[in-house]
Amino acid sequence: MFAGLTAGIVAGAAADRMKFGAWLLFAGIWVTLVYFPVAHWVFAFDSADGSVTGGWIANTLGAIDYAGSTAIHVNSGVAALALALVLGKRRSWPVQPKAHSLPLTLLGVGLLFTGWIGFDGSGLGAADNNAAVAVFNTVAATCAGVIIWLVVEKLRDGHSTTLGASSGAIAALVAITPSCGAVTPLAALAIGGAAGAVCYFAVSIKYKLGFDDALDVTALHFVGGVVGGLLIGILATPEAPSGATGLLYGGGFELLGRQAVAILAVFGYTFTITWLIAKVLDLTVGIRVDGPVEARGLDISLHAENAYENGDDKAHAARGHAEQLHHLGTDAPAEQSTPAAAR
Repeated sequence: MFAGLTAGIVAGAAADRMKFGAWLLFAGIWVTLVYFPVAHWVFAFDSADGSVTGGWIANTLGAIDYAGSTAIHVNSGVAALALALVLGKRRSWPVQPKAHSLPLTLLGVGLLFTGWIGFDGSGLGAADNNAAVAVFNTVAATCAGVIIWLVVEKLRDGHSTTLGASSGAIAALVAITPSCGAVTPLAALAIGGAAGAVCYFAVSIKYKLGFDDALDVTALHFVGGVVGGLLIGILATPEAPSGATGLLYGGGFELLGRQAVAILAVFGYTFTITWLIAKVLDLTVGIRVDGPVEARGLDISLHAENAYENGDDKAHAARGHAEQLHHLGTDAPAEQSTPAAAR
């Protein structure tokens, strides 16, 4: 499930311009060569009897990642950046379509938030006090991320938006994922707030650097994961379930250094392999749709369907229906007139 989830996050960077078949090839290869190795580094712990050797980040390095942000969010955010660079910018860049439904966006974030409670709360596999701490920290951080994003948005843009609140929630959830079992609730508020502010500014970086990450995967997942991962090295308390000691609690820079090494290792490995996978596919099968297909939209061009029908879509569907009837040897029915009141 995490493999599918992580690949799905990467897809956000390729929206509006990647071939569907090429995406399926990319996703299968990427999960095999990138996700599985990194997940092993982070999730696999040595067995107590020594019969199973786990991953080097979890065991040799000893970095803290309570619920897997390094393997999922840092990993997917870096992969999204590499894929976006190989794909190139959409032809409409820098103009981007707005969210087609804010109510559905909020519903999606609400479902994510609900699932994330289980995601973080099940980090140690038991419904106990440790799970309660992780869940409480997750909720607190999310609230802080929403509030801080809205405040920064108001100060910078002059208004606070529901889309901004959604982005702040995701940024905070990503940041608290590695640290929910390592910090106090007050530190969770600080981590969520920091993610909300930093990720807000990170969204604008793609315009300055000129890469087209369609759904801001790099800004929210990679940057949010970095914020949460590094702040463990500063805010971790030995009283929390992870039992680690950060800089503010007298632990020195050792834990912070381990956190940084884990993030840098995943960045280097994931970016390199992802870029190579995308480049090889681009040179062989091609990963970018043609200009007319992109201009018309991938939904109607590749899949002959759209979320919402407009006049052009209805005409296209009518032509397709007539062609199907002709192929079957049946005349298309005459168009029935519609009363003016109904129209």
